Amino acid sequence: MTLHTRAGPACLTGALLVLTTVLAAPPAASVSYAPVVQQNLQDRFGAAEGDALRADILAAISRQMGKLAMPPGTALSVTVTDLAPTRPTRRQQSDEPTLDPLLTQYLGGAELHGVVHDATGRALRTVQYRYFAPDLRAGSVARDPWADARLAVEGFAARLAAACKTLAAAPHS
Repeated sequence: MTLHTRAGPACLTGALLVLTTVLAAPPAASVSYAPVVQQNLQDRFGAAEGDALRADILAAISRQMGKLAMPPGTALSVTVTDLAPTRPTRRQQSDEPTLDPLLTQYLGGAELHGVVHDATGRALRTVQYRYFAPDLRAGSVARDPWADARLAVEGFAARLAAACKTLAAAPHS
């Protein structure tokens, strides 16, 4: 008596899910700040704000780019070239106690520049995105000091993913 086994649809679905998960990993990404932005983080906004924003940028990129199966070895470098809070940061409130965290409002936002590189370091795509509230009425009403900057980050990540769709669709060798 011979026993034959056959992989059923559930097994194939599981294998495809694992393969899709492996292929859809977002590219390695790094985030840096232009010198003037880094100086503002150190002197005015608070160094810890830069770490939190970096984590937000990486998370937004992961959400958007994780949907794409990018070629192996693809890397992304992002530079924040301009940055302003919508509301006072903790550091600003500490330095100037007269600032009201709810009533004080600025024209917040960010400008980001990203370059997608292949495994050899060659630039494949360049994306730039800038969003700052055009006036105080259009600024975010959220209490988060970086609400408008986060809108810029989400817009940048979406534009980056759109620019990379053709890379993801190309056959990987």
